[in-house]
Amino acid sequence: MRTYTLGTMRTFKTKNFTVIADAIEENDPDFSFDDTGETQDKVNSGEWMCFTARVRVLLHGREMSADYLGNCIYASLGAFMDHKECGKQNKEYAAQGKEGRCRSYFSDMIHTAIASARKTLKEEKTIKIRL
Repeated sequence: MRTYTLGTMRTFKTKNFTVIADAIEENDPDFSFDDTGETQDKVNSGEWMCFTARVRVLLHGREMSADYLGNCIYASLGAFMDHKECGKQNKEYAAQGKEGRCRSYFSDMIHTAIASARKTLKEEKTIKIRL
């Protein structure tokens, strides 16, 4: 089955890796939670999008890790990338002395994929090959 990329949310480089966060086609949308049909109607009309978020970490063009989150339903790809808003909220919480923290699927996926790539790279360095 062919997967279509709906859009790139962000691409950036770290010291070792290239990180690509994009949205790909959701092949099996689940609207079972949608008791009124409003969500499915908005997706069908194009007002909202239903997609799978994907974060890939590449080393010299080779995929070292990937993280996926399916059935994302948002008005835009930008709305999914709410990490900046969470950062602002966390600064406000800290200024008020509150312990609660806002979390973002987007930033969690970035951190998870990079951590997995680092682990893969470390494991590969420990593999001894006899020639």
